[in-house]
Amino acid sequence: MRSVIFALLAASGLAACANPVVQQATVDTVHDAARADTMVAVNFAPGAGQLDAGQLNGLKAMVAAGRRAQRDEFAVVSDGSGGAVQRMRAQRVAQSLSEAGAHWVTTVVEPAMAMGPNSVVVVRSEYLIASNRCPNYLPAAMWNPNEAAMPGYGCADAYNMGQMLARPRDAAVGRSPGPADGTVNAEAVARYREGKVRPLDTTGMIGASPVGGSGSGTGGGGPPVTN
Repeated sequence: MRSVIFALLAASGLAACANPVVQQATVDTVHDAARADTMVAVNFAPGAGQLDAGQLNGLKAMVAAGRRAQRDEFAVVSDGSGGAVQRMRAQRVAQSLSEAGAHWVTTVVEPAMAMGPNSVVVVRSEYLIASNRCPNYLPAAMWNPNEAAMPGYGCADAYNMGQMLARPRDAAVGRSPGPADGTVNAEAVARYREGKVRPLDTTGMIGASPVGGSGSGTGGGGPPVTN
């Protein structure tokens, strides 16, 4: 009888243990960006190309909601069925969003949307990091028989990283490296060491002579003499 009781206690104790893989995944994904979309349809009268006052106010209200217009993504989607007129309407909507304060605005043609030639859809995408149930200090979540990292571990760091990003979408999608990126600089150093330095692009510079052109004095426009 005593052995049965001990067996039941052991079984209940094991049942109370959470899945360690799930617990660790919760910690590992704390820096992942969660995307939330808001969509608004903009309908035009047949032949109309301008937005009316009500539509302009609706777009302004969409941009003002959440106070994240400088960081959220705004995509003006059309299905392509309206040809050049629909593309012009999408550009008008995109321009109105930019004038209302939206920073990241794009136009996209997506035939699968099938909205018709007289409509476009504005999709506002918000990317949040460590904003959903983080940290979680509920008593049920604090029970930690697996000795895993606590649910709130890394939340402050992840949240601060998300707030510092000028474009939170970069945390989920990324972007091509720019001139200041470490990889770009490292590749430039490697080319320099290999003697494969790219010519300087002087396009638009005042007083710049064409590459390979003749210079003044004894230089002759050729490469500098090196020892």
